[in-house]
Amino acid sequence: MNSLVWSIEWRLALADRRALALRILLPLAVVVVLYTGGVPVGPASGVCVALFIALAMLGTSLPLIQDERSGLAARVMRGGVSSSSYLLQRAAAGALMVLLSLVPSLAVAAIVAHASIVEALIALAAMTATLWIASLLGTLLGAVARSVSEMLLVSAVLLVLLLHVSGVFNTPQPDGLGSALEGVAPFRVLHEAFLEMWTGGSVGGAFAAVAWAVLLPTVVGLLAGRVLGDVRGGGMASVG
Repeated sequence: MNSLVWSIEWRLALADRRALALRILLPLAVVVVLYTGGVPVGPASGVCVALFIALAMLGTSLPLIQDERSGLAARVMRGGVSSSSYLLQRAAAGALMVLLSLVPSLAVAAIVAHASIVEALIALAAMTATLWIASLLGTLLGAVARSVSEMLLVSAVLLVLLLHVSGVFNTPQPDGLGSALEGVAPFRVLHEAFLEMWTGGSVGGAFAAVAWAVLLPTVVGLLAGRVLGDVRGGGMASVG
């Protein structure tokens, strides 16, 4: 796998200093308000998790649709980059960019929660895996969607569903369907890692997150040729 797409994504991200500053400051402002404004720990953590995942999903899906429409995606792939390499490099670059921009927010949350170094590192590991999964999902949605509005609608529904089964909105009853779904949900580990910084409890969902992080790239790679076939041939998505 060459690093052409990775290099392009990083150069574009670093060139837009205004967008880079907003990526850091906006989630940081939300975290400061939530964790210092008397909001209960549960809802505050849920909002942070939802925000971080949404940033990762949209951070990969929106630029991908824009590049499909402009023809940049087609030119890159006709230049010798395979469909799977193209999508995976975009997902990896997007996930790392979002992770680095959210590290200050995580640091503030850990400081306010008086979390230990170990607890903060667990949260960082959980956030790394979760953002990778979210970026892959965003990449798939961006490749499949025919318009920005369609992508936003599907992303919103998918995000709410995955947050729900991950136990972000409520704790499922033991031994029920909700508990079984939570056991394989991708975002449970990040939510519980944030709560653990406050409560000191155990963090569940690590195995499921690792499974998603390992298996989802394979799915993206297998579907890449099919979902980007029109783009490689020079077709462009609508942004209506």
